Amino acid sequence: MSKATSNFVETAAQDMRKRRGNLGWSTATLAEKARAVAELYGDDLKLSQQAISQFEQGNAKRMPSWMRYVEQALNDAINESIRQAQHEDFERAGSAVFVEALPTYVGAGGGGTGEGEVERATFSKALVEYELRAKPEDLLAIQIEGNSMSPDFQSGDQLLVDKRKTSLAQPGAFCLWDGDGYVVKYLEKIHDTEPQKIRVISRNEIYRTVERLAEEVQILGRVVWFARRV
Repeated sequence: MSKATSNFVETAAQDMRKRRGNLGWSTATLAEKARAVAELYGDDLKLSQQAISQFEQGNAKRMPSWMRYVEQALNDAINESIRQAQHEDFERAGSAVFVEALPTYVGAGGGGTGEGEVERATFSKALVEYELRAKPEDLLAIQIEGNSMSPDFQSGDQLLVDKRKTSLAQPGAFCLWDGDGYVVKYLEKIHDTEPQKIRVISRNEIYRTVERLAEEVQILGRVVWFARRV
């Protein structure tokens, strides 16, 4: 092993130990978090607490293959800590409010389950209270995944749904549970149908419009705002 490689591996080990310590994680916790990241990529990672400890102690001669999962686990945790600190700063300043966020994505093609711990997202108090004329508890933050609503809504867009607005008196974009998952679709009531039916419309023309019985569709609310990364 060259001296340059040795120095690189040693620096990586020191950096990993420092970042782990800053998060207050044990080596067992880091191994667990890295295995969870690997699982998301379909990799059954067999990473132990001992492997983490040995690497941090400088016993490795080369960079381990599991390092990319450890890096992502550390980066995700640090970024979350930063976001949480920003949320708390905003809240103390009185310029932001917390809105409940659906734990999983909402499909625009295939639905998300919504399973997981309740999360919160920070939004401008002016946006929520003055622009949308709502209270934080009236809204639900969701994130789109899929292309069935493109170009109106694209994968990665963040939307706010007003849970007070479930009426189909006016057609529009709604978040709904369609029996398989949470999705965003345009909904339109079909008049003079008994039992009542609605059209479930995708913006992307490669997806067909379907008709559903109104009783089969659970509407969470109307989409009232969205944001998109550039």
